[in-house]
Amino acid sequence: MQDLTALLRLLRDDSFELVIVPLQDMGAVELATLEREIVRSGSTTVIGTAPQAEPGLILQAMRAGVQEFLVFPPNAQEFSAALDRLTRRGRPEAEQGKTIAVYTAKGGLGSTSIAVNLAFGLADANPSGRVALADFVVHGGDLRVHLNMSPSYDVGDLVQRVERIDADLLSSILTPVEGGVWVLPSSDRPEIGEMVDATTAATLVTELRNHFAYTVLDCEHHLTDRTLAALDGADKIVLVTQLNVAALRGTQRTISLCERLGYGADKLAIVVNRHQANEVLTPSDASTLLNMPIFHLLPNDFKSSDGAVSKGVPVGRYDRNSRLTQSYTQLVAKLTGLGNTNGKARESSSRLSRIFSIGKR
Repeated sequence: MQDLTALLRLLRDDSFELVIVPLQDMGAVELATLEREIVRSGSTTVIGTAPQAEPGLILQAMRAGVQEFLVFPPNAQEFSAALDRLTRRGRPEAEQGKTIAVYTAKGGLGSTSIAVNLAFGLADANPSGRVALADFVVHGGDLRVHLNMSPSYDVGDLVQRVERIDADLLSSILTPVEGGVWVLPSSDRPEIGEMVDATTAATLVTELRNHFAYTVLDCEHHLTDRTLAALDGADKIVLVTQLNVAALRGTQRTISLCERLGYGADKLAIVVNRHQANEVLTPSDASTLLNMPIFHLLPNDFKSSDGAVSKGVPVGRYDRNSRLTQSYTQLVAKLTGLGNTNGKARESSSRLSRIFSIGKR
């Protein structure tokens, strides 16, 4: 609105859920008037803007009841984070969310693609809750590439503030992506890898769990201390494999390690990626070798998968009718009980409900 006086008059005569005001145009009288109208309304939230972040101006605005400040013009990430903070204020404390770690002992099996599409599938199936997708390959991870991101912040920015992580800090550092997913990408700085030890990694997992309905962790392929911290903190570990000897041997070693770590069989879900009906080894062969059932088969759909990565979007946004999209929907349902699925998946999700018994965020 061009006229500040007219804006204040409207606040007196009507009610608004959100008002954005230019603080640089407001003197003491206007701020006092704004404060009275905020108190009178009781339900109006206010974002103040100014060309520069002047501490004195911001302090005066906050004292007048302005809840958020943004440098004008704000970028999309900052504005979205501010709205998210405003939305969550006043809500009762939510229960802890659920964490799913995606891991494979061998690179090139498509674990990052699965992590990305699993996160967006969770967001689609659970629109009332927020979903986080975190790159635990903390230096040089591939989430940026898969989602065509140029983020303002990354895991390094969060690690440097690890002692004071809260909901507002997470909202300001994670990048919201269309589709309801908040992404914590890896850092371009090699030294970040040395900063994220087991304790720091465990703190990140805990804080993400505390503030998101679901968190998906894209884990690195070798078992560092931070990877073990991620696996320890996960409610469910998706072990990615393929129907070839090298991949299955690696998965076999991982299962053996998980057993030594004390993980129960119900914590592990074996997912075969790029499955083709004419392969030499069958899912039954794989189950026998691993001494575990195959939890889910993702079809080999190179066209959809590669096309989605090229566009920087999840498969469901690239081709919602593809076999791969439908398979990811089924995987989400089997893991969590969210969404529609067939009878077999419902039976599986019922079995898993004992694991995922925490309330929705």
